[in-house]
Amino acid sequence: THRIDIGRIDATMLHKSQIDFFKTQGYLILKGFVETEQIAAWRRQFWAHVGADAQDPASWPDSYVIDGFALDPAFGQLLQMQAVVEQLGGGQFVGGGGSLLVQWPKKESTWDWPGQGHIDGYGPNGWSGGFMLGATAYLDDVEDQGGAFTYWPQSHLPVHDFFREFPDQIDGSFTKRKDWESQQWGLFSDRSPQGPEQFVAEAGDVILWHCFMCHTGSANIRANPRLGLFARWHYAECEVMRYEIPEDLW
Repeated sequence: THRIDIGRIDATMLHKSQIDFFKTQGYLILKGFVETEQIAAWRRQFWAHVGADAQDPASWPDSYVIDGFALDPAFGQLLQMQAVVEQLGGGQFVGGGGSLLVQWPKKESTWDWPGQGHIDGYGPNGWSGGFMLGATAYLDDVEDQGGAFTYWPQSHLPVHDFFREFPDQIDGSFTKRKDWESQQWGLFSDRSPQGPEQFVAEAGDVILWHCFMCHTGSANIRANPRLGLFARWHYAECEVMRYEIPEDLW
């Protein structure tokens, strides 16, 4: 990556080739984006919060969502994250909040590719609207079949095509379609020109992903927990654009 100085801040900026890759593929992986010292500090915060010994599986909890836990500083609020989001969003994205989600080992399970990937912004309380960009990182290295974030490259393009064809369904009413019962989220991920890939990565690597890119979690049959960091950004004036499906995705 190319680095520039902003005052006393050394911020990471993306090359045009990286932005072009993100537009084409729907994701971008930044190796070693979060400093080792910061990852170590977050790791200490996590294990202290859950009151467990990282080396003693018998002491580990079994919660996917870690209640009451917040990273300090927040993953999405790191200066280098803010710089990249500013660049990709042209100053129009806000947010950066997120969570730490854990895939604890289930070594007795059989691993297989997830059958479907979903798109974010659609939950039990309806459609949030305005969601644009997500980022994922890990507190420890994650190997193959170790609970990795799983994504469908280029799936953001057919999802965009779907909403261009059915713009009124951006509000989540696609779940009322007759074919939803049989397809579920496959309505989107099955349209992907590629199959799923795992974000197998070292601690501190970051994957940026477009809001229309299909993704999901995966099973962890390895020895170590997958400690995943997630952050999301939305369009600042989401009430203005939340029902708009532009012809040009960018």
